[in-house]
Amino acid sequence: MTNIKVETRYGELNVDPLQVITLPRGLPGFEQNTKWKLFHEVDERGDIASRVVLYLQSIDDGGISIPLTDPTLFGFNYDLVLSDSEAAELGIEDPGDVLVLTTLSLKNPEAGGARRLSSTDMYANLSSPILINTKSRIGMQKTLVGHESKVGFKPITLPF
Repeated sequence: MTNIKVETRYGELNVDPLQVITLPRGLPGFEQNTKWKLFHEVDERGDIASRVVLYLQSIDDGGISIPLTDPTLFGFNYDLVLSDSEAAELGIEDPGDVLVLTTLSLKNPEAGGARRLSSTDMYANLSSPILINTKSRIGMQKTLVGHESKVGFKPITLPF
């Protein structure tokens, strides 16, 4: 299979089609973007720049990249209940195959630019985790509602 080339703000990415994650419904605001790749940013030497921040890069639109993190790194563990239709959409056979990630957002979008971000510039959206079945490579964003939604947003401390 031929790699997929995607021009991104990080440069050109060569994506192995077997590593593509499909989000059949896209993400809120990005519903047309159903093909994604999860990756770490690397430094000049090719080493992983941060083991805390991952990026969900759209294959459909190279200009869309969403920073994510593993909420367990900050002591937050989900006890999610999926509906039968959500479990079927993800193709879940074993709950251990589901990777749970949260999106990271800038408190002030102008804070980025040329300077390196600090831990106080970001927050994690804990109320809408992204779920990825690592076996089927199918994912979705689950928006928690009612009493589940009380998890809200949590400021995080990043190790940089």
